[in-house]
Amino acid sequence: MGSLWTEVGLLHQEQNLAPDAVVARSVVARLIADGTDTTRTDLVKATGLARSTIENHLNVLLDHDLIEDAGLGPQSNRGRPAQAFRISAGKGVILVADVSSRTTRLAVTTLDKQIVARDEIFASVDDGPDQVLDAIARSFESMLTNNALSEKDALVISVGLPGPVDAKLGIAVRPPLMPGWDGVGVCRYFAQRFGCDVIVDNDVNLMALGEARSYRGEFLPLLMISIGTGVGGGFVSESGLLLHGADGAAADIGHTKVDVMFDTLCRCGNHGCLEAVASLGAMAERVSGLRKKPVSEGELFDLLVRGDPTTVSVVRESATIVGQAVADLVNFCNPARIVLAGAITQCTEDILAQIRSVVYQQAQPLATRNLSLMHSTLGNEAGLIGGMISGIEQVLSPRGIAYHTRHSDSTMLPLGL
Repeated sequence: MGSLWTEVGLLHQEQNLAPDAVVARSVVARLIADGTDTTRTDLVKATGLARSTIENHLNVLLDHDLIEDAGLGPQSNRGRPAQAFRISAGKGVILVADVSSRTTRLAVTTLDKQIVARDEIFASVDDGPDQVLDAIARSFESMLTNNALSEKDALVISVGLPGPVDAKLGIAVRPPLMPGWDGVGVCRYFAQRFGCDVIVDNDVNLMALGEARSYRGEFLPLLMISIGTGVGGGFVSESGLLLHGADGAAADIGHTKVDVMFDTLCRCGNHGCLEAVASLGAMAERVSGLRKKPVSEGELFDLLVRGDPTTVSVVRESATIVGQAVADLVNFCNPARIVLAGAITQCTEDILAQIRSVVYQQAQPLATRNLSLMHSTLGNEAGLIGGMISGIEQVLSPRGIAYHTRHSDSTMLPLGL
């Protein structure tokens, strides 16, 4: 029996391997990592490559400790059990950071999805990138040291940020919730400090990836909606790929315009954004105005749980507005499943029920006839699990395989440098 972490799957790449050895080794490694095809015979059938070619690829992966001998596979109907392989747990570790506006959750995992260490640090993004990134790096270093590891054991660092991210450049781009972070080279910072590949993505994108992989290929496409300090979205396509768009702005729904009676100024500088009327802060501000006294986000939760009529009314109104935006997305991208995340969505069924009602009323029947809307199955773990999966898939990507099987005189640099 596995855990939330070990039961998530990896994406099976298109297996048109042609003559590219690095691509072929990437496919072979990912099939082994996911436990789908672990013997030579399995891999020959799955890839269509000759047994001698598979043997060569396996030898390279073995020589560089990316895979290891797993003993004999299951008994077949004919002959002896075949030798099986598994991904190497001792090759190195994945460092994951799930950054939110006030806290950052951290994890160190192996390539075979086992948790080595976890931590949580309380650092507001308002403190600026220098302080937050240094705190994350020091926590990573501490977790490595406490588990008899060092920076040399880090294979990749995967970071989720609560704002728009250019994943190709590894930078946040004018993030409304992160003053002072625009253009900061997060990839470069960690690559210089740890000397390994670094990938950076939007936090809700990684939540969507973790949630999608937990279903192991079912319920795709998947749309993730997160309601918290901001309102974010992430979309995983029917092929299992996380949708980024041309510049990383895909599914960033928080700053889409919504039709509301009140014209609220958003932190991005525009008026009428979804985030400006449906985030936790926006709901708390409206409740404050109606109750004639300040209500914090924490007090908003308490009032909602106690069934305060004013608070319930505001939350339902906000959920209706979110539902209208989601209905448009359903018409556009026709997801099989919509997953709702965020602490406030977990403390009341009103938000899910209201969004579901609006979506089924306003979206086209063809787009909703097989649609399911539900709470996140991974909860607070979604971002970390998605970050782990993103990190593992980077290590086992063609570029990652080329990097980790490079010759000693290679000039390849870590991603981010």
